[in-house]
Amino acid sequence: MAQKDYLRRSPVRFDQPNYQIAYEYWLRLKGGRPSPAWAEWDWFQLPTSLIPYFLVVDVYYDPLDFIYRFWGTASVDLHGKDFTNLSINEIRSPVTAQQTRAQYVEVVECHEAIGSEYTVKAGENGLPYVQTSLRMPFSDDGRRVDQIATYVDWSRDHRKIREEHLREYGEGRTQ
Repeated sequence: MAQKDYLRRSPVRFDQPNYQIAYEYWLRLKGGRPSPAWAEWDWFQLPTSLIPYFLVVDVYYDPLDFIYRFWGTASVDLHGKDFTNLSINEIRSPVTAQQTRAQYVEVVECHEAIGSEYTVKAGENGLPYVQTSLRMPFSDDGRRVDQIATYVDWSRDHRKIREEHLREYGEGRTQ
């Protein structure tokens, strides 16, 4: 994805306190390393109100793919579908799938947390809305990114976005 398609910024500059809480926890875990190992992550160290807004992917190589290990309940409600154990290629909006993949690839390549704002739509004709995300890498060996945790808070526009997704894709809930 071209840089013009989204605003990339240091996670330190997020205005919303919940992003700072998630980022500061990740920073404490990583210490002087490029990133912490996923086994170090402890959901109980975060306010429980943040957990529904997390997504976690396992990174697979050869070919590169991103499979959702965890798809928070806020995203299940928003999208009307649980993407746990599914590839990002299964995201129903091709534009959103492409934007998401590009950001995951960037995290893998630079091995650092990335904050971004970008415009997403539910389907080709959906209303645009701004999504802010914080993507944080994890690595078991300190060299290769194995997981990426994303915090994305939908709460401000939740109803509008959910209605748009349901209009475009229907209920379509899966387990």
